[in-house]
Amino acid sequence: MLNEEILKGSGGGISCYIIEGRNVLDVIAKLFGFEAATLLRSLGKLMICEGVFKEVYIVSGELINVIKVIFKSGRIPYSAGLYLGRLRREKPKLIPSVNTIQIIYDKLGFRRALIVREEGIKPFLYGNDIIKKSIIKCIEPLELGDIVGIVGEDNYVYGVGLSVIGSCNELNSLKDNDMVARNIFDVGWYLRGGTEVRERMFKL
Repeated sequence: MLNEEILKGSGGGISCYIIEGRNVLDVIAKLFGFEAATLLRSLGKLMICEGVFKEVYIVSGELINVIKVIFKSGRIPYSAGLYLGRLRREKPKLIPSVNTIQIIYDKLGFRRALIVREEGIKPFLYGNDIIKKSIIKCIEPLELGDIVGIVGEDNYVYGVGLSVIGSCNELNSLKDNDMVARNIFDVGWYLRGGTEVRERMFKL
């Protein structure tokens, strides 16, 4: 990956570098298809920041010039461009952001998704998991232990789940209250902070 490196900066225990991102886009292609990787590649280059976590951002040409100035000053941006998601060493290799998934679904249609009725979205937004009776439609490919987009009836992406089934066909053997996807992240997280210490963003 480093042989693709274009720019690099570090500070405060975090190191960031901007790359073409072929390895990361290969993961996107595996999850959502080659067209999705091509779509995201068209939006810019990738900036990977490593600290406690490894986060990925898509940055455009103009933004790269700004980041270059920041790097030269010995600082790094807290975040930049489109937050693509978090990279991991184990499965799932990538936890994509809801914005990334929304872009893919809006441009290319649903894939690797669960369409969930309103009665299931509400508890999901409070950190709960997705159960069979909440599902309106299951869209392949699904893979046991990998991510799945959680979508409402309004076609909005409300979060990311971890599939506990290997294909949509397995739904037929499940009971109504059996879990189909574990909550990894839901957009309700942005509102649950309040005055209390916030729960971690991704539940993995």
